[in-house]
Amino acid sequence: MFGFSIWEIFLILVIALIVVGPERLPGLARTIGSWVYKVKKFVANAKAELDSEFNLSDMKNLLTAQESEISKLRALVEETRQEVTESGRHMQGAIDEAEAGLRAAAQSEQKKLSAIESNPEPAAVEQPNQAADGKAIAPESSSSALSFDDEIRALEQSAGQSFKRPFEVPSEAQPVATPPSDTKTP
Repeated sequence: MFGFSIWEIFLILVIALIVVGPERLPGLARTIGSWVYKVKKFVANAKAELDSEFNLSDMKNLLTAQESEISKLRALVEETRQEVTESGRHMQGAIDEAEAGLRAAAQSEQKKLSAIESNPEPAAVEQPNQAADGKAIAPESSSSALSFDDEIRALEQSAGQSFKRPFEVPSEAQPVATPPSDTKTP
């Protein structure tokens, strides 16, 4: 704290001994020591306060930086929310348009079915006259709708081959084929 050399301190002590006297010198030394202690304590406290102030200003700067980052994040979240809302509106509009198109198509098909049911003439119903393999299919001769079995028979006749249903339950007239077993019976 004080940059005194040994000779300077010795000179101060000799002058203090002459001025104060040997009887009061120990009390004076205690008083000076307590004052030096108080000054050192005051300087240490002031230094700690200044350090805490500087640290407090650093914390304030950090807090300000964090608040600006938070405001940027809030703006980004708000922008994203608006974009999602906008996308949701576009999706809802597309869904509504598709639904309206499907309803219109369903109404159109319902009108066609109503027209076909009210006019059972064969000319009103278009029948394809060629099979997938290019062979001609005979048009219906009766005005009533054929059953599924009748339609299959007509297709079999026009194609010249028989069709097998994959999950058909065998009838009593058809024998059920049993697979051959690997074991031989004696």
